[in-house]
Amino acid sequence: MTEKKLFLYNTDLFRKKLLQRTLIVLSMFVLFLGFNTLQIPAEERPKFLLIFLPLFAVLVWFLRKNFTKQLEILTKGMVELQGGTIKQFDAYGSCAAIRNKDIEKITRDKFRGYERIIIETKERIFPIVNLQEIDAFTEELRKETKLEIVYDNEDEKLFTWKNALFMSPSIFFLVVLKFPGLSEKFPFLNLESFYLFFNVNVIIFFLYLPEKPNYLNVKFSFKRRMLFISLVLFLFQVYINLNKAGFFES
Repeated sequence: MTEKKLFLYNTDLFRKKLLQRTLIVLSMFVLFLGFNTLQIPAEERPKFLLIFLPLFAVLVWFLRKNFTKQLEILTKGMVELQGGTIKQFDAYGSCAAIRNKDIEKITRDKFRGYERIIIETKERIFPIVNLQEIDAFTEELRKETKLEIVYDNEDEKLFTWKNALFMSPSIFFLVVLKFPGLSEKFPFLNLESFYLFFNVNVIIFFLYLPEKPNYLNVKFSFKRRMLFISLVLFLFQVYINLNKAGFFES
């Protein structure tokens, strides 16, 4: 019988990175909330806050729940190699078993700053993220499966020059607003239209933002959360402008 080899998750690194990401998301939302509160008319601010303060509370609740759940899963989980089988245990004792002979492809990449191994079979894909001894695990996997490891060195980054180009239309719009006399000549060139244009730009930015699949749960990805928030804000901005124009008056 082959020797059992256990591999634990790097919980310290995960806790640090997850806390940083959570604080960044919350800080961005607070800045977004404060900035947009100051940009709308005073009489519309209670409606704005009535919508987005509960949304902020839901975001805090979700992030806290997600933080606790993921940390618990990693703290109690492990990966086991023995007898030609890979077993991935979660925090609740459940086990996903993969026979080495069923593996067709092994890829190693980075996902949200963590080292990840993607194991592919005909039936499904198994991601293993943030192991403490991931180099040793990769080598053992290569020996047992006799497969070459495919290395994907591309790391997803939110703030890059390429991503910044998506926001160039808003920057150009803002620069145009600074030219004297244009607002009188073209009435649609004003701060209110800029905020609408900027938010559409943000929606397009997140819509085309590259994001590696996590193969586990795509319902609450960062991209989807930011798209949802941006869409809600855009609809509220449209409502305010239509209301100011008398569209809802009988």
